[in-house]
Amino acid sequence: MYRVLQNTLFIALLICFAYTPSQAASGSYAMQPKSTSGNATNAETLEWVINTAPPFHIVSGPLKGQGICDVLIDVVDEAIPELKSNRTVFPQTRITQQFDRNHNQCFPCMIHRPSSSSATYTEPTHFYYPHGIITTQEHAALITEKYGNPVKLEKLVSDNSFQLGYPAGRRYPSLQHIIDGVSGTEITRVVHTGENATAAILAMIKSGRIDYTIEYQILQNFDASTSGTTPLTFLPIAETEGNFVLGAIGCTNNEWGRNMVNAINQVLPEVRESPEFLEILDLWFRNNPEPEPYRELLRSRVWQDTN
Repeated sequence: MYRVLQNTLFIALLICFAYTPSQAASGSYAMQPKSTSGNATNAETLEWVINTAPPFHIVSGPLKGQGICDVLIDVVDEAIPELKSNRTVFPQTRITQQFDRNHNQCFPCMIHRPSSSSATYTEPTHFYYPHGIITTQEHAALITEKYGNPVKLEKLVSDNSFQLGYPAGRRYPSLQHIIDGVSGTEITRVVHTGENATAAILAMIKSGRIDYTIEYQILQNFDASTSGTTPLTFLPIAETEGNFVLGAIGCTNNEWGRNMVNAINQVLPEVRESPEFLEILDLWFRNNPEPEPYRELLRSRVWQDTN
């Protein structure tokens, strides 16, 4: 009887070791839904990648962790406690390369698209007002005198007396064709690489090394909140006037990424209405170019269309 009990215990131990979490690390584990909420089990880790691009991510200073997508990550992690969470800071160019190389990761500050070859997207999380010109007050007066207000970007980027600068890896989906369309001319541009490229671009504008950049107004809001110097000026762009941009979380377009997107989508209704997330949106979108409050537009442009 004792030998029978020994053999039974040995077989039971073999069965236990055959299904350890090491299978998840080797890629053989597939996320299984919980019976209660349908979220993924705790055998997976949500691998977040972030960059030093305030106010999307703020990695240092008195506002550390108060970027729009810093708080978005916090709220998603809280809504899916079954998933472990890890955050790694990379330059934007590295993040893009890792998407292209099928590296398992999720980037919380992407533009919502139906699909792409390298990324899969959650349903929209919030929206941005369209890109505009950020420049000094002096250059703003010259630019609007020549190219109107809102600014006709196609004419501005063709004027080599004004130098454009932007971080490496930065893309402008609604405007990229305009920028690329003059790439073969004498357009003057500076592409800044490395960490803190967004803040470095603003510093270059203030020092006169470049004349303007193309960005969301929230970047000007961040500069006004943190800089002790004369605030920069934001000018709307004629080609995108009245438009808006949907934001979403993007994950690698493979089985891992699709599982993560599915898990996040299941909790998005509560994420969108999280007090912490709404408060951070109110903070950074406080300069509203439209008459309706941001939260009202959020409901009509994001929640209503996806619920």
